[in-house]
Amino acid sequence: MGQSEQRLVWLARSGDREAFSELVSLFESRVYRAAYALTGNEEDARDLSQETFVRAYKAIARFRGESSFFTWLYRILLNSFRSSLRKKGGVLEVVSGELASESSDTSAGSSSSAEVASGRETADRVYRAISSLPHEQKMALVLHCLEDMTYAEVARAMGCSLGTVKSRIHAARLSLRRQLLGESGVDPAAR
Repeated sequence: MGQSEQRLVWLARSGDREAFSELVSLFESRVYRAAYALTGNEEDARDLSQETFVRAYKAIARFRGESSFFTWLYRILLNSFRSSLRKKGGVLEVVSGELASESSDTSAGSSSSAEVASGRETADRVYRAISSLPHEQKMALVLHCLEDMTYAEVARAMGCSLGTVKSRIHAARLSLRRQLLGESGVDPAAR
């Protein structure tokens, strides 16, 4: 945790709303991206992100600094995700939509519309495949691959062992490979 981030956390723990607002600004895009990868659609991702920050605000005074603020925040995100699954009976609707990555948005001016459409289709397929994973695998994969958390950080965020995280990520990757290669007509066993 950088010094300015530590300072903001300390101020937020002391009740400084503006400091907490700055922390939200620092992490909102990362939290939304992870929430989107977990839920598979914009509306649920927005709701989950908002719920995460509301819970974090209510609990900031109890943040002990035993992990980074980032890891603590993602633990709240995962707990919020689990709660939303229980409320919805374990089902989250996957909606295809504006799934294109930021890179395809920025390259749209230099790419043909067919290439952009193809990129969006690929992104749709990947998000649908991620959304279909078992929840624990999905969470581990999202935190490690999309949010660049180390295995140890993922283990702390998920409250499980390092070996469990590695196993979940390995199983998720195998499942994604089977799904994505199966959809494209390539025999996954041939690879």
